[in-house]
Amino acid sequence: MLGMASLAIKYLLFIFNLIIFLSGILLLSVGLSIRNVYIQYELFLNENYFTAPYLLIIVGLIVLSVSFFGCCGTLKENNCMMHTFGILLGTCFLMELTGGLAGFILSEKAYSVVTNNLHDTMLLYNKTNQITHIWDGLQTTLQCCGAENVNDWYVILNNKLPMSCCGPVEGAIGQQSCTKDSDTLYKQPCYESLTKIVKENASTLGCVAMGIALLQITGIMLSCSLSKSVKRSYNAF
Repeated sequence: MLGMASLAIKYLLFIFNLIIFLSGILLLSVGLSIRNVYIQYELFLNENYFTAPYLLIIVGLIVLSVSFFGCCGTLKENNCMMHTFGILLGTCFLMELTGGLAGFILSEKAYSVVTNNLHDTMLLYNKTNQITHIWDGLQTTLQCCGAENVNDWYVILNNKLPMSCCGPVEGAIGQQSCTKDSDTLYKQPCYESLTKIVKENASTLGCVAMGIALLQITGIMLSCSLSKSVKRSYNAF
C-alpha cells in the first residue's frame, strides 16, 4: 500500500503523462509543419534541413506511445513498467536535445546554405522547366529578385530580368517587360526573404524540442520516485 506522498506522486505522474501525450502531439505537428514549409524550398536547402523535422516527427510518435505506456504503469503501480517508462522517456529526452541543438545550428547556417543554393540554381534558369518554374514562383511569392541583388540576373540572362522580378501592372495591355527602372520591380534580394523563413522555422524547431526535453526531466524524476515508492511498499510486506 502506497503512502500519501507516494499516492500524490502517482497521480501527479498520471497527470504529467497526459501532458507528455499532448507534447507528443505538439512535436508531431511542429515537425510536419516545418517539413511542409521546407519542402516548398527544397531546391535551395540541403538534406540536413529535413533531417531535423523528421527527427521531431519520429520522436513525437515515440512520445505518444511512451506516454500511453507510462499511464498503464502508473495506474498498475508496476515497478518494472515505471523503470522502462523512465528509460524510454530518457531516450526521448536525448533525441529531443539532439533535434533542438540541430535546429539552432541549422538556423545559424541558413544564410550560407540558402545563398549558395540560390546562386547555383540561378545558372540553370531557362535551361530546365522545373527550375525556371520554381524560381518564378519564389520571386513572385516572396516579392524578391535575384539571389543577393537584381544584378545577379544580368550576368545570366544577358542584361535582362525575368518577368517574375516585377509585380503585375494594373491596366497593362500587350507586351510587358521588366527592367531595372520598372516601377513594380522587386528590390528585395531573395536570400533575405528566404533566409528569414528558414531561420524562423529552424529556431521554432529548436525551441520546441528543447522546451519539451526540459519538461520531460520532471517526468523522469517522478517516474523514479514512484518506482522507489512501489519497491519500498513491496519490501514492507
